[in-house]
Amino acid sequence: MRHLRDVAYCTSCRFWDSRLKPVADYTVTSPDGTTIAAWHNGGRGVPLLICNGLASSPAAWPSLRDPDCGFDARTWFHRGIPPSEQPRGGFEMADHVADALAVVEDAGWQRYVVVGWSLGVNIALELAAADGRVAGVVALAGVPGGSYDAILPPVPRDVAAQAVAFGSALLQAGGSWLTALANRIGQMPRTTDLLKATGAIGASAQTEHVRELVRDFFGMDVHWYGRLASALQRHQAMELDRITCPVLYISAGQDFVTDPRAVEAAAERTPNGTVERWDATHFVVLEYPDRVLETLRRFAAEFG
Repeated sequence: MRHLRDVAYCTSCRFWDSRLKPVADYTVTSPDGTTIAAWHNGGRGVPLLICNGLASSPAAWPSLRDPDCGFDARTWFHRGIPPSEQPRGGFEMADHVADALAVVEDAGWQRYVVVGWSLGVNIALELAAADGRVAGVVALAGVPGGSYDAILPPVPRDVAAQAVAFGSALLQAGGSWLTALANRIGQMPRTTDLLKATGAIGASAQTEHVRELVRDFFGMDVHWYGRLASALQRHQAMELDRITCPVLYISAGQDFVTDPRAVEAAAERTPNGTVERWDATHFVVLEYPDRVLETLRRFAAEFG
């Protein structure tokens, strides 16, 4: 495995139009009958499936929303996150993978590249293990299962796992008042300012992109978010020899959500895995959208 560390990059160079691009919404039906809302950038080029972060919106991918980015990029809103329908029963990681495949089948793709971020890395790699049409995966700031073992790296493992489990349970127990509070927080401009000022999101992220993502994220039903987080906790570490396609992992050196060392260890265990460490936080997709796009173009040119 080739291991690339701390790759230098010009943060002042931008190759895309920073104005927010609209996306086309449509629906697909997952095998269990759940109606899933998907979106498409309207572009032509290499088929690219985006496996998004937990409950994240199109705002997380400013460079891929551009129809001229060189990709036919598609993704979906996680089940239960509006406008996707809430399933009638429970759900596990396999249901997220089924939702992803519903988007792929609707697109009619015979071969495609996958990019995952955060939770989406779990989905992307499970999808790669299940579908031989996947040409390769770019995995941003996420691990292949066992995410709670890699969460909150500054905190001792047992304390971090208990804190996150408690938080998930609290969200599920919270009533409409907690959702209303979260919605209010998401609408406040100071929330974005605070996230950037504290370094939770890097200074290179454009404020309008962060503001849109924050508004969308905090606009959810927090009870349902707690259920999504609990399902993530149940997803165990994968057997990586099931994955035969190339996988490029990106670890974020300033990541306070997913331990970059766990990302790099996963790359070591992946048969055809490589890794780069970027000087970024967990929100690498917002901090370096142009670099993400350039990396995807390079990866697709080699493997797509």
